[in-house]
Amino acid sequence: MRLLVVEDEATLRRELVQLFQQRGYTVDAVDTVFAAVEHGMSGAYDCIVLDYMLPDGDGIEALTQLREAGCTTPILMLTVKNDPKDRVLGLNKGADDYLGKPFHPDELLARVGALVRRSPALTDDEVLEHGRAKLHTRSRSLEYDGRTLELTSKEFALMEALFRHKHQVMTRDQLIAKVWGPDAEVADSALDTYIYFLRRKCSNIGWKNAIVTVRGRGYALQPEGE
Repeated sequence: MRLLVVEDEATLRRELVQLFQQRGYTVDAVDTVFAAVEHGMSGAYDCIVLDYMLPDGDGIEALTQLREAGCTTPILMLTVKNDPKDRVLGLNKGADDYLGKPFHPDELLARVGALVRRSPALTDDEVLEHGRAKLHTRSRSLEYDGRTLELTSKEFALMEALFRHKHQVMTRDQLIAKVWGPDAEVADSALDTYIYFLRRKCSNIGWKNAIVTVRGRGYALQPEGE
């Protein structure tokens, strides 16, 4: 399952990412209306957790833009506003649920879990392709020439980032932000270790040199046809 967390307060954003990752979710985290809409329209998420107050606008603005553009992903709004009028406004604009701050982590997990179970995305397995390799988003598995490899949550997040940017070189900072969250303090060596073991696992199903190192820049998928 993949979540998008939209929260501008850095400490809370980091805590939310860790909370959801501990429950097995793959999490992307952003902190503006612009980024919320940009990411939300990708269709890559089973649920969006959206803060009401953001530095470049408010969650209602992001919610409205997403719904008007056809985004059907379930959205849970977090808010410190207790006025029922604010909640009614959000629900009328397309929010699926509301949770006031402060909240208990178990309640947030339960509400997100309920939304994910209703998510239309659950019926689809988006398949990302690169040459003879296929990444199945629903099962978090990698297929190469008919052979399948099961991936851990971090391995999947790493491969998904590379597949979705398959014609680009991704820097270490970009990959760390995608896999561990934008505020994570992770050493480059930790990422390099994941890359090393992921290459070995890919090699075991016949995909040699799946991830290439671009010296001085970062990592990329092996160019198609090689």
